[in-house]
Amino acid sequence: MEKESSKTKKDRMADRRARLRVQGFPFAMMTPFLIITSIFVVVPIIIMFILSFTDFNFSMKGSFIGLRNYRQIFGYPGMGQILLQTFLFVGVSVVFSVLGSIFIVIITTFYLDIIYKRKKLGLLFRVLWLVPDLTPTIVYMFMWKFVFGAENYGLINKFLAFFGLPSVAWFTDYAMFLLLFTTILKAASGSVILFSSAVSQIPENVIQSAKVDGASSLTICFKIVLSYLRWPIMQKTLWTILGSFCTYESIKLLTDGGPMAKTTTYAYYIYQNAYDFQEYGYGAALSVFMVIMSTALGMLMLRIFKIDKQMQDPRMDI
Repeated sequence: MEKESSKTKKDRMADRRARLRVQGFPFAMMTPFLIITSIFVVVPIIIMFILSFTDFNFSMKGSFIGLRNYRQIFGYPGMGQILLQTFLFVGVSVVFSVLGSIFIVIITTFYLDIIYKRKKLGLLFRVLWLVPDLTPTIVYMFMWKFVFGAENYGLINKFLAFFGLPSVAWFTDYAMFLLLFTTILKAASGSVILFSSAVSQIPENVIQSAKVDGASSLTICFKIVLSYLRWPIMQKTLWTILGSFCTYESIKLLTDGGPMAKTTTYAYYIYQNAYDFQEYGYGAALSVFMVIMSTALGMLMLRIFKIDKQMQDPRMDI
């Protein structure tokens, strides 16, 4: 009996060790990622949160000032305008970049590739449409500054002058329009591969069956193609919302927040205070508030799209 009980204990110990090896392997593999994330993400966030309660600045000296930085955020007279411009920038860029991506992919992938079998032509258009996304942001923005520049060097104003038309002060009267135009073009370009891969996965027999049933190409587009694009559209919308909310480099390169702060968004306002004015404590408080807003916005989008319930292939609903 003692031998049997000792053997049973050994078996249980062996089973426990085997189970520990199996269950502990994923945690062991995640350890490097968790360490790197803690060093480069969690620790900076903690430091930022601590700095937000100080008046730390370019002199590298600071003292604890409590909630003064946060009161300054809500007491700043121009904060309402900055938030309004931020939500305008995010809303317009998200809507038009997603719609533009859908339109381009439907034309190039669905009509040219699937309906008319002109795959080389469709591929050519998709490659050309990828150029804005593949171009580095600094090159991309300086290119548009050259195109819409002042009368002495702007291509469009030179073109207008050639026909005797007056020049247009693009960066004064239409600064927000230019910022939205360039942002939408680059963001829409980045969705081509994602949306095209979803459309290309539509089984040919599904489209042929729809044609046999008398469905027009427009009906197939709305009933079938958009169903296959539903999940990528949700992903792209969420990414674009959060990405647009945090955009500052495009504004810095194109308009520098002007004229008269008319293109200053919340992210760019953080950049100005933290780097241009070197008010690190106030910039940290602004960043904490931005993290809260971004997290709340992301959770709201997840709630609206119900992404946790959409993890299965949405095409199963077709």
